[in-house]
Amino acid sequence: MFKGFRRAEDGFILIFSLLLLPLFLGFGLILFDIGRGNNAHADLQAAADAVALAGARELDGGADALDRARNAMAQLDNSVTLLQFASTTPISLRYDATDSPFYVRFLDEIPELDTTPINAAWLTNHTTSDPAEAEYVFVQAQSADLETLFARALNAVAGGVPVAAVAVAKAESAACDIPPLFICNPFEYDSSGNYVGDGLQLAFQNGDLHGRLIRLHPSGNETPMPGNFGFLDVSAANVSTAESPSGGARSINDYFAGRRNQTCYSSDRVTTKPGASNSIRSGINTRFDMFAGPYSSGSVKGQEPFNVRTSLNVRKGILPATQGNKVDNCVMKGGSINSKAVIGDDHVWTPGVGFNANGVTDYAYGLPDNLTMQAPATGGSVTADDVAGAYIGRGAWSGQTYLDRNYGSYAPVYADIPSSFPGTVEGYSGPGTVGASRYDVYQYELGTQVTVNGSQVPLYEVRAPGNPAVTNPSPNGESGAALCNPDNVVDEELPDPRVLVAAIIDCGTNADESGRSELPVNSYASIFMARPMMSYSPGVDMTIDVEIIDITGYGGNGTLETFIRQEAVLVR
Repeated sequence: MFKGFRRAEDGFILIFSLLLLPLFLGFGLILFDIGRGNNAHADLQAAADAVALAGARELDGGADALDRARNAMAQLDNSVTLLQFASTTPISLRYDATDSPFYVRFLDEIPELDTTPINAAWLTNHTTSDPAEAEYVFVQAQSADLETLFARALNAVAGGVPVAAVAVAKAESAACDIPPLFICNPFEYDSSGNYVGDGLQLAFQNGDLHGRLIRLHPSGNETPMPGNFGFLDVSAANVSTAESPSGGARSINDYFAGRRNQTCYSSDRVTTKPGASNSIRSGINTRFDMFAGPYSSGSVKGQEPFNVRTSLNVRKGILPATQGNKVDNCVMKGGSINSKAVIGDDHVWTPGVGFNANGVTDYAYGLPDNLTMQAPATGGSVTADDVAGAYIGRGAWSGQTYLDRNYGSYAPVYADIPSSFPGTVEGYSGPGTVGASRYDVYQYELGTQVTVNGSQVPLYEVRAPGNPAVTNPSPNGESGAALCNPDNVVDEELPDPRVLVAAIIDCGTNADESGRSELPVNSYASIFMARPMMSYSPGVDMTIDVEIIDITGYGGNGTLETFIRQEAVLVR
């Protein structure tokens, strides 16, 4: 019988299963613990991502950027579950400026390769407390250790298994639907040639740029320097959206006449495009009701059609030949200014001469220069002569004279026009002006109505009937309303064509670059065009004459959201 029992195979599977059961149970516990650990890690990763993104959105270089980032991170309430076996209650995770449960560091740099870890040594060398240098938020989320069933079953492991997640985020923005224009930071250096461009936002915030006319000169074939302007590339190098065409073969002039530029430009770096900057004058001047070249008929010839955009108020200090609605009767005729048009120059400061260059009192009076105009400061061995034609205004400008010349008895009091100066500082003696800027006056003109012959009409349309001789004191006959091609006037709810958005680049600091170059962006600015692009005096080059309205970054007024797309992105 014993031999038969020994040889019997009945029940072998049961015995074998009983022998393997502890192993199966062990694997089951391990798989269950792995699942709990993965779920907990997912919770921690989501929390780390959220905290990093919240902090990164505030890293704009402002003096309080780190404080705002910490406050934004502290507003989030995250949780993690399944770390503790005995409890299913989620563990709350809130940032409180300590190193637990979130270990947060602000970094000035991260490794170029994602395969290079951000270890303790990197954190030590690249953590910064300077808000101007902080570009990244490093977040490690870690709460209680994972209590494992496998360890408890064996009673062989004390404590738990650490579970953590890491996220790194930075702020990014892109400027979209803007003309491909960059300007060299005219405030890059102080009078001693020291670089101060990193204080541009603070200078704007303090009102140092308020009411200052900036005369930007094309760089030509020379290396762009403070006070120059140029073009941005419209090819795929700057594209932030997949649907943008290259646009390389199209005339860049069209983008200034109104064709939509579908290229989005990075907030960090842009690619500049070489070219003759004077070539944009016919496109940019359509915004002032001046039509020439391919736009002389008021429409686009031989190309894909688009709407040429003209401003509501085009007062510019140039009196049309007649006040008709035909192109040939207006300021432009063919490819040049109508010989019968009256061009005022009293409002334009002419190098070496000053105001009133032709010695005649002109009643075609546009928005004037500041009473003091000077060349932009340059750094190193560069002199002001290297930026010939570029000037920056200081102090007051003749706002009341502009109003009196154009509106006569209807002229408002300049001192009563609201000013956008950031603060009414008593006895302010900075480079700007406390009074209304040119853009302030321009907006006042658009928004104010007066009574003429019993009817309410916009202030900028007030004029004497017909076309009075230039010897007639005031009004001078320049309406301010578009007369050449009134059908091209932009709708009121659309962006004003006399307001452009341009990238500001520290050209002096990056002077070793030339031609088609990828250059870092200081900021983006909305700029108001005070005058058309033309020469007001023989031998004087064409310039773009602007005021800065707003600027991106901590010192700005936040009016650029229409054009600037801002977001925080995870980079690790």
